[in-house]
Amino acid sequence: MKPLPFLNPAAGTPAVRNPGRPSVIVPTQAVDAEELTAQCAAAAATGVVDVIEWRIDPLLAQTGRDARAEDVLRLFPHATAAGLPVLLTVRTAFEGGLVEISESEYAEVVSRLIAGVANAAAESGESPAGRAGGDLGAPVALDVEIDRAQSQALIAAARENGVPVVASHHNFTATDAPAELRATFRRMDEAGADVAKVAMMPQEPSDVLHLLEATAEAASSSSRPVLGISMGPLGRTSRIMGADFGSCASFAQIGLASAPGQIDAVRLAEILDRVSD
Repeated sequence: MKPLPFLNPAAGTPAVRNPGRPSVIVPTQAVDAEELTAQCAAAAATGVVDVIEWRIDPLLAQTGRDARAEDVLRLFPHATAAGLPVLLTVRTAFEGGLVEISESEYAEVVSRLIAGVANAAAESGESPAGRAGGDLGAPVALDVEIDRAQSQALIAAARENGVPVVASHHNFTATDAPAELRATFRRMDEAGADVAKVAMMPQEPSDVLHLLEATAEAASSSSRPVLGISMGPLGRTSRIMGADFGSCASFAQIGLASAPGQIDAVRLAEILDRVSD
């Protein structure tokens, strides 16, 4: 297992202290400053969360096109104030998210986010992947859906600006065929993503095995971290034992889950600590 490349050493979280332990990522879908501050602070207060994923698609769904990126950047200090790294995610309706957005609009929003994060990091004197002060306050990474039309250009732009990228692909209804899973991981690697993430919905136990096998193959063939998730009750093995197959992190919940099958963060961390000793 290769660790996430945008952890915050200053936070001293479990995955920082033990590089052999997968990171615990907790989502928030907050849409205002008060809610965002409170949820990020609550995640940090547990002492077991390594990264916060800020799902901004609910915010984008309720704002006008011209204000989308600006609204996110205005709220950003509230997300990073707790000191945990923030994975900024626009989960589109194409992949189970909450915002209906065209390909061109997606590319525009993500491009403006890349520029905004890079500018804030430059003003603070550090890279987005490092512990930045000023307007960032913590490492920042960006999710880019690999199936979007301009994904490769967006990943290249993020890398040019020093913003780590988690390339992602989701199937909320089934599990892709093994050959497709392997091809998806390869596409993410070839595109230059810093982390390759695939999340599938199993219909039978063998689907979980296919996902874990593809994750293990990708982990052994790539120099980059990979993240394989099998969702729902059937997929809980991937969330608990995924690191044994090369998966660098597991998504958990504090309150509202962002995907089926997420386990309570504190409970998951207790299990991971036991099996990672």
